[in-house]
Amino acid sequence: MSTFMRHLSGAIIAIALLSVPVHAMQDKEMDHAQHGAASMEDAGHEVNKAEGTMDHSSMDMNTTDHNHGNMDMSDEDHANMDSAEHDHEAMMEEAGQEVGIEEKLGSILADVNFVDSQGNNVNLRELTKDIPTIMIPIYYRCPDVCNMLQGSFAEILPDVALKPGQEIQVVSISFDPRENRKDAARAKRTYIAATQGGYPAEHWSFLSAEGDVQSVNKWLHSIGYTVKREGGLYAHPVAVVAIAPGGKVVRYLYGSSFLPFDITMAGAEAATGKEGLSIKRMLSFCYNYDPEGRRYVFSILRVSGFAIFGFIGIFILYLVLSGRKHKGKKAN
Repeated sequence: MSTFMRHLSGAIIAIALLSVPVHAMQDKEMDHAQHGAASMEDAGHEVNKAEGTMDHSSMDMNTTDHNHGNMDMSDEDHANMDSAEHDHEAMMEEAGQEVGIEEKLGSILADVNFVDSQGNNVNLRELTKDIPTIMIPIYYRCPDVCNMLQGSFAEILPDVALKPGQEIQVVSISFDPRENRKDAARAKRTYIAATQGGYPAEHWSFLSAEGDVQSVNKWLHSIGYTVKREGGLYAHPVAVVAIAPGGKVVRYLYGSSFLPFDITMAGAEAATGKEGLSIKRMLSFCYNYDPEGRRYVFSILRVSGFAIFGFIGIFILYLVLSGRKHKGKKAN
């Protein structure tokens, strides 16, 4: 009993001592969307120049605002997207809670059709029914983060330890209904070329809605992904979604750049169909969001409190069990 008390006291003292240096780390940034951005800046710039010449066919569409996308159309906005000033971080801050991701682990993709880079109709459930899929929600005219995200994939896909077409496939889908097969084709040429032959083109699909606003909204709703149009641009989350064979959502990965290991693990887990907790959800316990600094900071009080209550719970359990054992000895 005395030995256990000494150990327990020592552990609590250690937690208190550790609180001092850890508290100094509160300004540590946890925004994974910014991780690796510097290494992808040049690639994103080159891709943006390539996509900056995309022409858009005019579309006569009657649309209304929707919670998932606010897809009211303006050809003039779309035509002037390249010249629009864009600060994605500022747009996200201004959009606030209107834009984000509500993780829908276990939900099934919407039964909707898109158009691929060759003009073929593609049903999302049919596309994902047999192969673990990494789905990338983007829009092709995005001036920065979408380029960085897809550029990161082009860089790492050759090193992902899964067999394309059997153990993994990648699908980029535009949530801007004004974009079309020409945009998808240009993006595909750009990013497949960036893989330098390290990933087969047939297993990275690029899809567009070609004016089908309902399909876009149903798809976004099924993955819990909400965007907001600002002029000709979009405020939107930066994440990819792992889809199990059969179209079930099993994991979210947040950020604009990843390691081959990240995608290998996501694909392998998607193959099992088992839902996984995202890093964002786990970090939400240990970190608080600082809206002024627009970053996550370590919550020493929350973690220390959890640890102390955990030790107290263990101690109470020890007392109960040792008391029963002592009574048993007396009875004998």
